[in-house]
Amino acid sequence: MRTWLVINDLQVPWQDQKVIDLILDFAKELKPYGVVLNGDIVDCYQLSTFNKNPIKDYSLQREIREAAGLMHTLARVTTECWWLGGNHEDRLRRILWENPEFASLKALTFPELFLLKENGFRWKPYGSVLHLGSLLVTHGSQVLKHSGQTARAHFDKYGTSILIGHTHRLGVYYRTNAKGIHAAYENGCLCKLTPEYVQYPDWQQGFSVVHVMEGGFFNVQQIPIINRRGFFYGKDWFGRK
Repeated sequence: MRTWLVINDLQVPWQDQKVIDLILDFAKELKPYGVVLNGDIVDCYQLSTFNKNPIKDYSLQREIREAAGLMHTLARVTTECWWLGGNHEDRLRRILWENPEFASLKALTFPELFLLKENGFRWKPYGSVLHLGSLLVTHGSQVLKHSGQTARAHFDKYGTSILIGHTHRLGVYYRTNAKGIHAAYENGCLCKLTPEYVQYPDWQQGFSVVHVMEGGFFNVQQIPIINRRGFFYGKDWFGRK
């Protein structure tokens, strides 16, 4: 059996650093086989087309530096490391395509600019999927109104069990058909729940531990984080400090 840690939607520099630190401590004790950063790990704030707060220090260089620290820590406690692009990482690609005179420069691609190889991570661009046994992992591209609805929409799109980020919500949807029992998961977020651009968002913090067995069978343990506390196998991992 191989155990994977799947996290997403930190959106550096908007991450909840206290929660991130607890998850890194959790990873050091869990020692999973692999880790998946399932998109929107960084915000690429300066590349956004939205209005920006001019007094905030949210430079792209800061995002690169903080992401490198996260990757370095995780790569030391795992064997296989993946970063799957989300719509925020894809902002860089869109900027390059809009400025074709720079698009051929390999040094400006996301894996090069964010030093993924140097920090032990492999890359899949936005829209790609990673197979953890018979479970598909991808960032996701839809957001519906309520928890679980987007999970269902992605099951309808892919036709198999799937784990997504993107919605900043926790949710699960089950479906039984001629091929068996399937599940689709929304994996929460690890950013702060009080962004400056929206009040009282319907978001929940959390992440998943995925166990993959021979034959592709998998088990997903979603870990909600409420008031910076979360439980795994009945143990309060996050309330210890």
